[in-house]
Amino acid sequence: MKPALTIGKREIRPVAAALFMLAACACFAFNSVFVRLATDEGLHPFVAAFFRNLFSFGILLVMTVGRSGWSVLKPNRLDLLTVRGTINGASMLAWFYAVPLLPLNDLTALGFTAPLWATVLAVLLLGEVVGWRRWAATLIGFVGVVVILQPGFSDVHWASGLVLFSSAMWAFTIIVVRRLTFLERPETILLYQALMMSIIALIPSLFVWTTPSGEVWIWLLSLGILGAAAHAFHVRAYTMQEVAALQPLDFARLPIVAVAAWAIFGEVPSPAVWIGAFVVFAAGTYISHREAQLARRAKAESAKDKSTSA
Repeated sequence: MKPALTIGKREIRPVAAALFMLAACACFAFNSVFVRLATDEGLHPFVAAFFRNLFSFGILLVMTVGRSGWSVLKPNRLDLLTVRGTINGASMLAWFYAVPLLPLNDLTALGFTAPLWATVLAVLLLGEVVGWRRWAATLIGFVGVVVILQPGFSDVHWASGLVLFSSAMWAFTIIVVRRLTFLERPETILLYQALMMSIIALIPSLFVWTTPSGEVWIWLLSLGILGAAAHAFHVRAYTMQEVAALQPLDFARLPIVAVAAWAIFGEVPSPAVWIGAFVVFAAGTYISHREAQLARRAKAESAKDKSTSA
């Protein structure tokens, strides 16, 4: 029998990983759809964000405690978890607020800018040295943003800035997570993320509170299930394949949203959105691929130095 490929101690299962990744993309795509459905019924986006994370926390708590025990609630670095939750909360609130204001296709396309912001923030906050290839890809990616927004040719809605801010804050959380993954279990990170984002969303919700009613509860419960499932599928996919290999599949979010937005809300994306989204996504995918290449090279050189010194 042919031996299984492994990443470290993890077995590589590319087909299964791809399916889990696509399932996660579908969950994230429909997240925006259900937010729109809830807010169309008069619910404020902040209230929707609160219930979404509250339900996600409850579902994740049952799943993780049932599998790993109560020890999963004991963090090693509560400070970093708090920083991550706060930044992620700001990203989430900006995103939810923008959902009722922008076409879902534009919203999704602009959301692909997170890897571009991650490159910029890694330089500014971590002093990371970025080569010309990644800088070129970053600049090309922002050209894609201009194609999507078409400034000077169409009115640019101010909520587009909220989406770009949300993506930048999400990129910030990626940097924090890079540190956290060495200090905390994935289940602990996910649980505290949902818990802290619930608390953060509750604070502004109190000023605009309206109690959900009727079918809105269905949309909110669906949001909670989708949020928990998306993160679970993501984690599962990344245990079976390298992140850089899975990154190209993330583009599936746009056609999924496009079909749903057309079928439910009658929204049709313009050609500029598709072209710009592809440019942004291709640039982000290259950046992720390049970072993975450099990480593997650094690891190989480190292993070579250790064997030489031995």
